Amino acid sequence: MFAIILLLVLIVRSNEAVQATKPNVLFIVIDDLGWNDTSYQGSDIPTPTIDRFAKEGIRLQQYYVQRVCSPTRSAIMAGRYPYHMGLARTVITNGHPFALPLNQTTMADQLKKGGYSTHCVGKWDLGMHKWDYTPTHRGFDSFYGYYDAAEDYFRHAPGRFLDFRNDTKPVTDKNGTYSTFLFTEAVEQAIEKHDMDKGPFFIYAAYQSIHGPLEAPQEYIDQCQSIPYDNRRMICAMLKAADEGIQNITMLLKEKNLLDDTIIIFTTDNGGQTGLGSSNWPLRGNKATVFEGGVRGTGFVWGSKLPKLNYDNNHIIHVSDWLPTVVEGIAGLTLDRNKWALDGYNVWPTITANSETSRKELLINLDPPRPGFIGQAAIRIGDWKLITGQPNCSFAPAKVGDKCPDGWVHLDGSIEPPPHTPSLTWLFNITADPNERNNVADQYPEVVKRLKDRIEFYNATHIEQLDPPLDPRSNPENFGGVWTPWLD
Repeated sequence: MFAIILLLVLIVRSNEAVQATKPNVLFIVIDDLGWNDTSYQGSDIPTPTIDRFAKEGIRLQQYYVQRVCSPTRSAIMAGRYPYHMGLARTVITNGHPFALPLNQTTMADQLKKGGYSTHCVGKWDLGMHKWDYTPTHRGFDSFYGYYDAAEDYFRHAPGRFLDFRNDTKPVTDKNGTYSTFLFTEAVEQAIEKHDMDKGPFFIYAAYQSIHGPLEAPQEYIDQCQSIPYDNRRMICAMLKAADEGIQNITMLLKEKNLLDDTIIIFTTDNGGQTGLGSSNWPLRGNKATVFEGGVRGTGFVWGSKLPKLNYDNNHIIHVSDWLPTVVEGIAGLTLDRNKWALDGYNVWPTITANSETSRKELLINLDPPRPGFIGQAAIRIGDWKLITGQPNCSFAPAKVGDKCPDGWVHLDGSIEPPPHTPSLTWLFNITADPNERNNVADQYPEVVKRLKDRIEFYNATHIEQLDPPLDPRSNPENFGGVWTPWLD
């Protein structure tokens, strides 16, 4: 009997030791953050906290996201290309009955099984027509935020009706309080309440900033008066509030002796919306385009115990890589790749040691032709990037020009238009020409063919892209004026 008891004690202590070696993960998303919106990237907007962790950490300089928010968030959560889930085309907004499919196991699901407590704060944007598609049914222990793609920062409503939840309960007493403050406080509360004896935490902190509408408390606007452009000044104010929030969170982690045991992942969800004052300069294009300004993501990783720090990582990394990287690389868990079909790679050795990556190519987007739309595809293999079809705003072809430029947008908002490309085929050597100024498709037809063949390879596993119309049964007036899952 003594031997059995001793064995059980050793097993428990072994499990506790394993738990202790797993770091916490703080995964921060800044919405619509442009390539040139943080001062460590050369921006005119001071972001001292973001700068500190970026400069101390590993800056991902060849990191790609999707061109709009829902596709990127689906790739984060599921580790798959959005086109494999029917989510490559458009943004999931309230009232439209589609979502991250239930046959996709999320990052939170995987980490929860591995002993992590899991918390989702801020923007969800992955579907809400049934409760099963909402965060606390997708692996998160808690949720504090909103379901839609955008809403008022103070009223917490996209239009007339409230969209703000604490787990599944509507939050009705925060009208007038800036969402950045609320989301920072929610992250702080999750940290304060966490019991490290029960394992590490995973906090997905998806700030509303700096997505439109452009809103910020006056005290932050006053700090940005040196910026001469109105929209840019508002972006500055919104970023200052978010940067301060990140400072408060990391200071709390330090006070609780948790910072050194936490890995911070920082990312945008797509390129900046230049029409609202964001900047992707000197990259070409805008949010919703497949030029670099729409899909080259600002991102970094920080951890005080990482073996190699303070450097620019120039290996190709895609947003779908986060699930296997966090679950396998950081948490040390096992993914059954025979059971879970993934497009992402575990790039933790690439990030931490600057070693070669298994990823040699990435599919930037794939949305085949349909009535009224000529189709869109973009792929990068090594130095080469190919774009075919419509390069911008495939989900809303009418939104071109100032709203979705495919040229170069200067800091003052002026657009430098690109040369006309009647063939609708662009080939760029991204290493030599990162700003996509020289279309060399005519000079390298064999490269064009090779990359088109790879697009066709991916197209063989393409499924129908979802984009259902608004369901009138979702009207919040049927649910007390609150956006609520309506098909349960």
